[in-house]
Amino acid sequence: MSVAGPAGRGRPMRRGRGLLDRQAIVAAALAVARTEGLPAVTMRRIAEELGCGPMSLYRHVADRDALVLEMLDVVAAGIDIPPPSPDPREELTGLLTAVHSALAVDHWAVLPLIAEGKSSPLILPVLDRALAALTSSGLTGRSRLAVHQMLWQYVFGELLWTHHDQPDSQGKRMVRAAPADAFPVVADAVRSAGGHPAENFPDNLQRLLDGVLAPR
Repeated sequence: MSVAGPAGRGRPMRRGRGLLDRQAIVAAALAVARTEGLPAVTMRRIAEELGCGPMSLYRHVADRDALVLEMLDVVAAGIDIPPPSPDPREELTGLLTAVHSALAVDHWAVLPLIAEGKSSPLILPVLDRALAALTSSGLTGRSRLAVHQMLWQYVFGELLWTHHDQPDSQGKRMVRAAPADAFPVVADAVRSAGGHPAENFPDNLQRLLDGVLAPR
């Protein structure tokens, strides 16, 4: 695994279970985040995973925020970005789907991206291509930026919704128990529901692009 960014300070040290350097620290943090979520990623926990003391980590990463940024670099570097397409719909579909696929694996990354405003500079080529596609579709100025933001809001919002979707949540029990005589449309929707919400991402993305790319 390659980690973007400047090289860590100091010489790698042999501690506990293996070589202690920035790459090992970020790899351990990613493993914890992928299995237990980002809140479980603490300097103490990562030190335990690596068999060293927490202070040893600070030779290589400044603090937890810096570690999270390193983790986001790895996620961004792992996005399977498709070749450019001159067709705006194909270009946007490919870019947004690629990011969605990466974040579906590293779903822990969604909250720091949207709630904390963190990001990786490695995502800038994707943003530039998405904006270029919107430009070629005829959007300019504030409209172009507003549509660009709306598309990413859909990607992130869908990931939050599907990741936290629980088959027997309190909200779902409430909806299923809604009396059909009082809420007939809700009851009909419950009857017709099927599959996991994540399955709807491709079709809903196209519905969104139908409106975004409609002739003006």
